[in-house]
Amino acid sequence: MSFASAERAKLRDLLLEVGPNAPTLCEGWMTRDMAVHLWLRERRPDAMAGMFFNPLAGHLNDLTRKQKNRPYEAVVREWASGPGRFSPVRLIDAPLNTVEHFIHHEDVRRGGGEVNPRDFSQRVNELLWGYCGRIAPMMLRRSARPVVLEGRGMRPIVAADKRGVVEKGDAVVRVQGDPGEILLWCYGRSAVEVTVSGNEADVVKSSL
Repeated sequence: MSFASAERAKLRDLLLEVGPNAPTLCEGWMTRDMAVHLWLRERRPDAMAGMFFNPLAGHLNDLTRKQKNRPYEAVVREWASGPGRFSPVRLIDAPLNTVEHFIHHEDVRRGGGEVNPRDFSQRVNELLWGYCGRIAPMMLRRSARPVVLEGRGMRPIVAADKRGVVEKGDAVVRVQGDPGEILLWCYGRSAVEVTVSGNEADVVKSSL
């Protein structure tokens, strides 16, 4: 089973355990909102375009309301069953959902603000760090100073080093921690276990 599939199963179990009104790390979202988001993202990607294009926002809002009015458990279980048998999404489940399922699983795990990082195998840490290497430079590109991400046991990742400042030894922001914790930090989550040295106010986190 891929890490994305394993996280899907664990997130399903947790969503069913805590119910529809539990807090998450996503500002303004309870677990019902999370479940509907996951369902729409996988089952109705046409609606999700409304997050980025205003002319489609009404379509997204209509479908969101419909799903919120359905039984919470049904929405969770339908999402957890994965893409439809003939859906092309089945072919790209791992690259599409590894980060999505990990981030949102932690959003629910830490919804009350508790920080309780999980211990991952070296293989999983390398997997998460690989995604961090692809995603972080884009998300941190607008930062005022270079940001050096130092995942425990991993090769450092440098973002926003526009003029080779890091090589010259000038001031940078350093973020140290386990790969998963740094990935969560890059996505703007506050309930994480990382050490930041330098002026964190110089860091700008953008969406992809």
